[in-house]
Amino acid sequence: MEVEARVTDGKGRAVADLKKEDFELFENGRRQSVATFEFVPGTIPPESPGEVAAGVPLPETPRAAARGDLRRSSFIYIATRGRREDRLPIFNAVKNFIDENLRPGVFVSLEGSAFTSRKSDLYRELDEMLNRGSGRANGGGFVDTLAVDLARDIEYDGEIDQLLAEANAEFGEQIEEIGDRAAFYRRLRMYEYIDLIRALGIYPGQKLVVLFASGLPVDEENLDIMKVLEDEAMRARVRFYVSDVGRLSAMPPGGDAESKGNFDSLFGDALNNGFAAAAQQRQDNQDGLFELARRTGGRAVLNSNDFGEVFDVVNRESGDYYLLGYYPQDSEQRGRLRRLRVQVKRKGLKVSHQRGYYEERPFERMSQSERNLRIHQALLFDTPYTDLPIQVGYEYFRDSKGLPTLAYSVGLHTSDLPAAATKKGRTLKLTIVARADPGRDERAPGRQPFVDEGSFQMTLPDAQFEKLSSDPIAFLHYGSQMPLEPGLYDWKVIVRDDGSGALGSFQTLLRIPEITGALGASSLLLTGRIEDTAAAKQKKNPKNAPEDVLEVAGSRFYTSAQRVFRTGDAIYLLYDVYNPGEPSLADPPGPKLALYYERERVERLPAKGYQTVPQPDSSRIRYLAALATDDLAPGNYTVAAMLPSVSPTHPVIYRKFEIVAADRD
Repeated sequence: MEVEARVTDGKGRAVADLKKEDFELFENGRRQSVATFEFVPGTIPPESPGEVAAGVPLPETPRAAARGDLRRSSFIYIATRGRREDRLPIFNAVKNFIDENLRPGVFVSLEGSAFTSRKSDLYRELDEMLNRGSGRANGGGFVDTLAVDLARDIEYDGEIDQLLAEANAEFGEQIEEIGDRAAFYRRLRMYEYIDLIRALGIYPGQKLVVLFASGLPVDEENLDIMKVLEDEAMRARVRFYVSDVGRLSAMPPGGDAESKGNFDSLFGDALNNGFAAAAQQRQDNQDGLFELARRTGGRAVLNSNDFGEVFDVVNRESGDYYLLGYYPQDSEQRGRLRRLRVQVKRKGLKVSHQRGYYEERPFERMSQSERNLRIHQALLFDTPYTDLPIQVGYEYFRDSKGLPTLAYSVGLHTSDLPAAATKKGRTLKLTIVARADPGRDERAPGRQPFVDEGSFQMTLPDAQFEKLSSDPIAFLHYGSQMPLEPGLYDWKVIVRDDGSGALGSFQTLLRIPEITGALGASSLLLTGRIEDTAAAKQKKNPKNAPEDVLEVAGSRFYTSAQRVFRTGDAIYLLYDVYNPGEPSLADPPGPKLALYYERERVERLPAKGYQTVPQPDSSRIRYLAALATDDLAPGNYTVAAMLPSVSPTHPVIYRKFEIVAADRD
């Protein structure tokens, strides 16, 4: 762990001549051994690699020297969450900071742009940001980039340039991902800030987030996530400096153009109640900003009309500090707050530092918000999870309006289930989240990811659980559907055991085909389970649920994550033919199926029955069939369906499956 400690005298001036032996560091009251020690000056001369700890030799190579410079640098990320009328004063404050206070060793990012100390780049980005926000009102931007004195740009050597470019490239990718996924997880803005902290962790040195915001509501859920944020910020050396852009402006009765009003508040006691409610809401919002700054070791500027005041604080605290590194002696992780205390032996000095950090909390002690955050992180980062081995199957269909739908199934083998023992047997509780991200599809700029979330719960008697656990094909299946537009998707499924927190994941690149006008078909669905529609509808379905594409002709088909059947099982088939033409819709041909064992065709198709359902209004024919497996030998099979077509090359869809021997007992 590394702790930043700023030491000032009685007049608030930084003290820069302390040594390692002058410091004492405590974690939860227990003294820690300071393993590394370094003073980081507020201004780093361009020609010097900076000061280092006593006894540590200077870097020998230019690249190592550059790494040392970056480690002693400050990275300032500026973010705005203000109202429209706040944009100009915010950007004037930012411009003044760039004009007057940008110095060697300070790199700035404006809303996710590449970090740089070059004023010309920052002015250009600042102008573009303001133009985007103002719609290029008044014919242009507010920053005159032609007046920038390029000779005043801060220069740094090629090694620093290269290291910064490498970090900026990785940072840019993460910032794009944060923007893509923010739309779904707006339930807690803390998620976004935690993602930002992790992205900033790419860079060495001190990271400061300057946040202009109109408030940050705090509730019980936010406080739980705030603990996680505090821990992440401590480890990544990130501090938040916030400025409340709500300012000290008076609020008219009933609210203003940016807030909700209440007609009743114009009269009598309702007027006082309206002011009281507005004042309480404002206080709550300020409390959130204050907590965000306090917990990360930063500062909050509240109730001020000077938007540049936050940069005065940043200037004072972005340098002239000591960096103390230590190895915590307590390795337990129970979710406790580990309070830090740094003191110096010289009298009359004041030490400011982070208040501490939270340990990682065991899953069973996490709040629901913290558990949601774990799902969020597992879903969004390219990390495989194998604590829960899962299988996933998926099919493509169109609904009656011609809109494509992905029907999928998640399967877990009974022996892999972390079921909890209860009086009634083994109880299983799972959360399943699937996310389809169209980010790789160049034809779909700006399209947001689609997320489907559900749960699965059941209790199995002990005897049944043991029997199923010994059965190699005894999988439990969870099925759902996602309406997706045609295109290319990064698709990921996360399964979490709600008892232990164990995770399983599946990820693939899938393409939803576009079938408009031309002859086409759905997937060929194979399943061992169908249900009467009336029985299926007795179950509780969500209100306003989308059309079920697997319901047809009084039967409801279920997807399966695996295509393994026993001899004697019935195999049910479902597939659609789209745009077959008016003659076929008026007089639909029956299904044309073929079965192959290994590579040899099975001469006699073991069909138990089939049904053809034309739907002219949807321009589709739905085919249902059932195959008997009593006389099929164990092995690998392929079933193929030929589509009706006037083309000499008849289109074919197919699906592979396996037959295993039935148990004798």
